[in-house]
Amino acid sequence: MCHQTVCLLARHFEAKGLPTLILGSALDILQAGAPPRAQFLDYPLGFEAGRFRDPSDQLIVVRQALSAFDTMNKPGIEYLPFTWEAGWTLVNERERQTESDDHRSPRNLEPQYQHESDRVLAEKLK
Repeated sequence: MCHQTVCLLARHFEAKGLPTLILGSALDILQAGAPPRAQFLDYPLGFEAGRFRDPSDQLIVVRQALSAFDTMNKPGIEYLPFTWEAGWTLVNERERQTESDDHRSPRNLEPQYQHESDRVLAEKLK
């Protein structure tokens, strides 16, 4: 599920009184989605819950993120204090190896909506 959709769902649940928390690694998408409560992890996409095959890192990342339920008293995005340079190297090498096979559209910082009614709803909730 894309970050934008998750942000919309989070805002809906928060409006109903259910606390939510998004753990994400795409800061620009989190900012565009304006979630009520989010933790940003500066790891490559796909590693939002910690390093691959590293249960101790995953545990500390998730525990730190969940502590936001106790510490965040207003909407926003907080930055988790973790870095993983080897992860960025791993992803960059993988992308170089498969670049010719990658037929995805280029990254676009503008929110994309399936229907015009989705855009209207998202604008109302901001």
